Amino acid sequence: MLKTAVLGAGRMGGELITALASSGDMQLSAVWVRRPGRLDPALLPATATVSDDIDEVIAGAGVAIDFSLVEATVEVLAAVVRTGVPLVCGVTGLGDRETKQMRAAANSIPLLYDRNMSLGIAVLKELIARAGPLLRPGFVAGIHETHHVHKKDAPSGTAIALGEALAKSLGREFEGVYRFQTAGEQRRSPEDIVVTATRRGKVPGEHAVLFQSDAECLELTHKVSDRRVFAEGALRAARWLVDQKPGLYHMSDVLGRA
Repeated sequence: MLKTAVLGAGRMGGELITALASSGDMQLSAVWVRRPGRLDPALLPATATVSDDIDEVIAGAGVAIDFSLVEATVEVLAAVVRTGVPLVCGVTGLGDRETKQMRAAANSIPLLYDRNMSLGIAVLKELIARAGPLLRPGFVAGIHETHHVHKKDAPSGTAIALGEALAKSLGREFEGVYRFQTAGEQRRSPEDIVVTATRRGKVPGEHAVLFQSDAECLELTHKVSDRRVFAEGALRAARWLVDQKPGLYHMSDVLGRA
């Protein structure tokens, strides 16, 4: 049984706890929370530890999975480097500071980071990377994402990742062609990769990539009906990661794709 520490007890932390309970080959060893008393002990196996001490939580784990908050990322990275525990991180909204420390941590431990742990999104990245060069320059590209009203960052990390994959396939720097637009704004250049966002109800996640010409439109869409898909993807990533050498990996690596 692969002992697994879950970092964060929000929506995704809860999904991970449930997924681990039925995994068959992985065991929840501990949960890291800011306020241990707020987590219902009935949701956990008797052997699991709940603590606000990250070193205590990670100690003895074979792998850690982090779906906490970006504000905690630096602390998490420092802890896994101290303990040598492989880390799967799905936190979105990372800034330059967190990204730089993540690359440094990957010199010491196996570390897998992806903004979306869904296998479908990993495949979608490949599809748009193939479609983009075949359709441009006659088509303009856009990405639209929809999430629940509680999601803090906009656009989503997944939308950014899809845009990055498309820009790379076109030989462009994403920062140079990325445009986040609100409703009613006009496209400034046909070279732009325009990203828009909607916050509605309890939607777990929907992403659509559109290639539009004057005469036709190609749309590639991914919809999540159950947040459990992200937890299952994270567990698959964790199983794979523990056998890897130190380095920075992504879900495409789990699928065996470059």
